[in-house]
Amino acid sequence: MEGRPWWPKGIALAHDSNSITTSWGTMPLHIPEVSVEWWNEIEEHWGDWPKAEKMELLSENRTGMWYDIGDFKALIIPIPTGKQTSRLSRNPQLRKVLGRHLLLPVAGVEKDGDHILVYPNEQPREISAKSLAGLHNELISGNWHTPQDEYGWNDRLKRVEDTLKTSTLWRAPHSHNTIGIPRIELDGMMPVPIPLSESILWKKDTNLPMIRQVMKHGQLLEWRKLMLKRYCGEDVMRTATGGVAHIIYDLKLLEKAESVAFDLDSKELDKYLDGVDRFQAKLGIMRLMLMGSPLAIFGLIATFMLGRAGEFANPSIGYWTFGIIWLISAVAYTFTEPDWRQEL
Repeated sequence: MEGRPWWPKGIALAHDSNSITTSWGTMPLHIPEVSVEWWNEIEEHWGDWPKAEKMELLSENRTGMWYDIGDFKALIIPIPTGKQTSRLSRNPQLRKVLGRHLLLPVAGVEKDGDHILVYPNEQPREISAKSLAGLHNELISGNWHTPQDEYGWNDRLKRVEDTLKTSTLWRAPHSHNTIGIPRIELDGMMPVPIPLSESILWKKDTNLPMIRQVMKHGQLLEWRKLMLKRYCGEDVMRTATGGVAHIIYDLKLLEKAESVAFDLDSKELDKYLDGVDRFQAKLGIMRLMLMGSPLAIFGLIATFMLGRAGEFANPSIGYWTFGIIWLISAVAYTFTEPDWRQEL
């Protein structure tokens, strides 16, 4: 079992018939004796449970084991990571909305989360800018999105950083137009359970930034052409408001967690994380440039008050001086902000 792709050998400490203990916490564990007879005797399920004609193992990955059962294919998840996938089908309204864009499961078994998911035996569509834009526009029009949640998003990253004991600590503001969408992990345009490392490190059901999903699949630039500008404008992308740079950090950090959990090579990830401090130093210089703004505001107010009191014979000099300071500060801030396009 320790050699199976879905076994988190990097953090596993012990296990019994119902749970696995890791250095990050305990997770449920359910490993069935797979057979046609076992499958056809399952009674506690949701959806239209299909009869298995065969149980042919197709592949295994970090999520679980894929089986061809005849007219359908089944994903058996030995270590369930949540119910994010089944809820897309079990909620009638969501199923109606998302069924036009995703290959949704038609049945399943819930056991401490999604333990078995049954899908039509067909290939999902490839992920593209067009397919993601169609999905996201549907979520927006159906009001299945949530407002910006920078506190929740930053707390989530802090939890991962603390567990991995990384030298990086990056919190970022986000534009109010950076909206969250339900957590949908995609394998092609087919929802699958979220990664084990993410599930064990962050127990809350948090909607994540919409642009995160787009960037994970490398479709950002084309996707922007197909979306309402409000949700993908410069204020959403720019470095000063989290944007592309911070989302990349999010993706790399969670990828590092997955590498640790499954004892995978992470040299490239480590190289990226080592460079985060240097990037943050650039952000520090950028924010330093903005310090002239509060000085200018204070100076303008003081000039006005002293002018009214008759202390300044010619207050226009003060207005011009502090106005120029404000302008220079704003221009310097803009020019020292890293271009988000260079981060792609």
